[in-house]
Formats: sequence, C-alpha cells, structure tokens
Amino acid sequence: MARIKGGRLDFLAPHLLRSQLLRPGFVRLSLRLGAAQQMPEWAKLQFTNFGVPRADLDRVLGRVSSLDSWVNQWEGLGREREQRGHELLARGERAEAAECYVQASAAYNFAQYVMFLDIARKRSLHQSCVRAYAAAAPMLDPPAEPFEVLFRRQPMRGYLRMPRGARPAPVVVIINGTNAVKEELHWWSGALLERGIATIAFDGPGMGQTFHRMSMVAEPRPVGTAILDEIERRPELDPRAVGLMGMSLGGYIAIRMAAHDRRVRAVACVSPPYSADIYWNVTLASMRGELAALYEMDEREMGRSIDRITLAHVLERLRCPLLVSGGGHDLITPGEEAWRIFRDARSEREIVYYPRGAHDCFNVLGDLRPRVVRWFGARIAPRLIAPRGRAAVEGDGVEWTAAEAVDPDFAEALEGEPAPRRWERSAPQSRAARFSWPWGQPGDTHPEVVVERAAAEPQQAGIAPPEAPDTPDMLAV
Repeated sequence: MARIKGGRLDFLAPHLLRSQLLRPGFVRLSLRLGAAQQMPEWAKLQFTNFGVPRADLDRVLGRVSSLDSWVNQWEGLGREREQRGHELLARGERAEAAECYVQASAAYNFAQYVMFLDIARKRSLHQSCVRAYAAAAPMLDPPAEPFEVLFRRQPMRGYLRMPRGARPAPVVVIINGTNAVKEELHWWSGALLERGIATIAFDGPGMGQTFHRMSMVAEPRPVGTAILDEIERRPELDPRAVGLMGMSLGGYIAIRMAAHDRRVRAVACVSPPYSADIYWNVTLASMRGELAALYEMDEREMGRSIDRITLAHVLERLRCPLLVSGGGHDLITPGEEAWRIFRDARSEREIVYYPRGAHDCFNVLGDLRPRVVRWFGARIAPRLIAPRGRAAVEGDGVEWTAAEAVDPDFAEALEGEPAPRRWERSAPQSRAARFSWPWGQPGDTHPEVVVERAAAEPQQAGIAPPEAPDTPDMLAV
C-alpha cells in the first residue's frame, strides 16, 4: 500500500498537534503514542455532528495508531454500516437502513480526508461515500433527488430535497469546500428543510466529484449561472427566492457567484477565505505538494493559479445581503479572513464570529445553524415564518403577519415555526475549542459569539462600480 501523507487530520484531531506548521512525521509519531484516543470533546464534534454515532467514533479512535490505520479503520466502519443498511433494507426497515447508509457515507468520507498523494485510493473512498449516500437518498424524509447541471458538456452533480408545503418553494444552494463532498452537507440541508426551504447540496465547481478541475474554482461564475438557469426550469422551485451558501472555499465560490448574478437574493458563507493564497502561503504551506496533487497539478502551476483566487474587486459588486461566519481557533481559514470579507463588502451584511470556533465552525453548530437558518428564512422565505394567522397584503401576492412587518425574529417567537428545531444554545453540538493537555482543566465549554451588522452603503442604491477584468480560466475544462 502506498504511504499516506498527512493532510486535514493535522487540524482535526489530536490536540497535541497545536501548530499548523507540524510536519506529517510528527503526526504519525503522535498517533503511534495514542493521540487520537486523547482527542478533546470539542474536536470529536467534527464527527458526531456529521452523523457518526459516538460509540462508533470511540471504537475507531481507540484503534488508530497511524495514518494508515486511520484510513483503514474509517473504511472498515463504512463497510460495516453499509452492510447493516443492506440487512435492514432486506427486512423492509427503510428508515433505519437510510440512517445506516448516511453513517457509512460519513465514515468513508472521513477515511479519505487524509489521502492526497494516493489519488487512486482517494477516489475509491470518495466513490464509496457517494455510493452509500445514493443508497440512502430515496429513503430519506424528504427524499434526496439527483440534481444535475450540464456545464461545458460536463455533469455537475448534486441533490435536491424539497420541504413539505406550498410550491414553488424557496431554495438554498449549498456548496462544499476543498477536500469535502456534497454528501457531508446532509445536516445543513436538514436544518433548512425544517424551515420550509428547499436545498440543493452541490459538488463544485472544482469540488467533490469535480475536485481535479481547479480552473472552475478560480472562475465559478458561469457555473453559478448554469445552476440558476436550471432552477428557473424547475416549476417546484421559486427562482425569485434563491440563496447561496458555501463552506470554506465554497464560501468564496458562493460570494463570487452571487456578485455576478442578481437572481441570488442572499448569500451565507462559513469559514470562507478572502484569498486562497492564505492556504498556499500560510496555513497549509507544509502541504503544498498534497494540495497540488489533489488538483492533479505540480506545485509551480498550482502556485500560479492560487493568486487568482481572490475576492478583491468582487465584494464591491455584491448587492444581495451577506452573512459571514468564522472562528478564532480555525487553523485552516483564519478567522481574520471572515472579518476582511465583512469589512470590504458594501451590501447589507452580518458577521457571526466565534473566538473559539474551529474550521467550518464544526464545534459551535448548535449556535450557528439556527442563526443561519433564521437569517435565510427572513430574506428569501419570510412568508414561511409563521404557519398560521396570516393576512394577505393586497397586490403583492405574499402573505405576511403584523409581527413579521415589525421583526421576523419576533414573529417566530410570537407564533411559532413550521417545525420545532432540535438544537439549543446549550446543545451538545456546541463546545468551545480549547487547546490543552489531557490532564489540564476542561475550562469553559460555552461558545462565545460576536455579532456585528452593517447596512448597505449608499452607492448600493446607485450605479454599480466598473466590472473588474474577468479572471481567465487557468486550465481547460
């Protein structure tokens, strides 16, 4: 078997690995010494918040002693849960089978996290992740239907899930980040569906099943147009109520798409970079070879591409409301990147910042998810805030309540929501990141949060600034 070189595991797991500058050799040594078993509770949320049962997680971590065993143990768990899904499905227990398939998909995904140089095996694990989720898709409630967009004769694949309720439905397109897959967006999708918002979890551009196409990351605007065109062709979706959401580098993509196409009514991003060179030159500098291998490029070519992936001259053209979130303990995308985006934007905007939040805010989702869901609801689906007692406003075709006219959050508190949420601020999905030794004091686990808002600046109502020169594709697609 080819040797596995350290990647995202450097930042996810052992709290002994406190610096982003640690080399893979130290990672391997720490794992041999049992560091995975000593993973702090906040770091374990990366796995439990994305469908891995706690008992399975503890069993896997207890068996990890190297990067090779990390991959093997997670792959073994994926096979185990997938086989259990087959058995339950044969007995007609569809809901239970779907749950097992989702868990299998998550396990396969965590197996491929640390694979960079052995691209063949990484693709095999990714295909297993896709296969397991596809088995669950038709049995989910609501089901996940394939959503495909043809772009330059290449398929861009995602999943559409429709909420209960009237049609056409508002919709949020969710875009994953580098070394991530659309299947792990399952839980964000579920949160938005509870609010009555349809979701499209999307691979790409340049991510998931299209991870080797770097040019589409640098210039995602044509892909965004193709997605919005496809939404307009779907009668069950409301093209006047479309939001975009992106995770990590997917946040950069979402902002760039929204700045280009005025059909996007709101955009939210979690742990986004202002410029991708923060990865190449700072946080992931020790992984340059691995990142280049991920996109099937050499380091020199990758270096030329990275400089072009930036939001400079883009944020000033964004017109729709923007929500950006980040974490002070994010060792992949520094939290300062979120503040740069917030400060440079000119549209209505809000930042939700967690001083002890990790990458993708995975350790504070109990607090962040309700905020994001409520924010999208107020901007693209205000008529869904209160399920009863609505009064139609003559002429606009949209139903409102008196409470909504004052404050959408007040309307929710007064009249309730379409479905109750299953998380609270103190829920186990949130735990403040704290780097400490195993024998140290656990410290405060409550996630501190800083929220700032800014109104659209005056020029937003006037003529847009001149378009910056288009960024050309770096590679043929």
